[in-house]
Amino acid sequence: MGHHENLVFLDEMRHRRPMESFEISPNLNIEVRSIGQSAEPMLVIDDFLTDPTELVDHAAKSEWTDLPPGGYPGQRAGLPRGYVQSILRRLDGPIRDKLIPDPAKLGDFMCSFSMVTRKPADLAEMQRVPHIDVAMANRVAILHYLCDATFGGTAFFRQDATGFEQISPENRASYSKARSADIARLQAAHAYPDQDTPGYTRTSFVNARFNRVVAYRSFTLHSGIIDHPDALVGDPRLGRLTANFFVDYEPVGGD
Repeated sequence: MGHHENLVFLDEMRHRRPMESFEISPNLNIEVRSIGQSAEPMLVIDDFLTDPTELVDHAAKSEWTDLPPGGYPGQRAGLPRGYVQSILRRLDGPIRDKLIPDPAKLGDFMCSFSMVTRKPADLAEMQRVPHIDVAMANRVAILHYLCDATFGGTAFFRQDATGFEQISPENRASYSKARSADIARLQAAHAYPDQDTPGYTRTSFVNARFNRVVAYRSFTLHSGIIDHPDALVGDPRLGRLTANFFVDYEPVGGD
């Protein structure tokens, strides 16, 4: 959990507002897409909440925290408890069915509202190349877009030097060594990762779309794509607002 110490744990949320409904659309179309040569599965679900503006309203009233350089390039705030319960309950079955290859149950999780706000000139080196969230095959990232296609989307990558698309404990050392060489090749013009980032090939892409949810295993190399950095603002109603989850799945029946 130390990799994401800036995320907001559900049991640490301090909201005392009445619990909103955050009703999930009754007839969801859950699309399964493949990422890259590895055909890593990803869930894409549009029109997730019946009233997503309720969640945006909550974000606009929340207390936001600027994060230090080097990690997530922006701000975070706590998610409402009712929404967290609803999204995890609804997606648990599809995640275990489509993303986790072995029998598993939901374990620990972390979650927050997030807004990318850092300008390209202020990015740290690590923020200029694709990344993973953690080198664990059983952690799933869930991303709920509460902004539109103006803000790009999420792209997935292959590291050219190694051919890696997913990073595990077994290949992490080789990946890290190659990443150091990749970072050394960066020039001033390289900002948020994109198709021109040296050392990486973009393999898949999902557009931002208001009220779209995507879910994928977070050991897959990826990055938020920022097509219009001038549009990055700290207003949840106008900026690149998302709700983010990292969910660990524990083996069932193992030692």
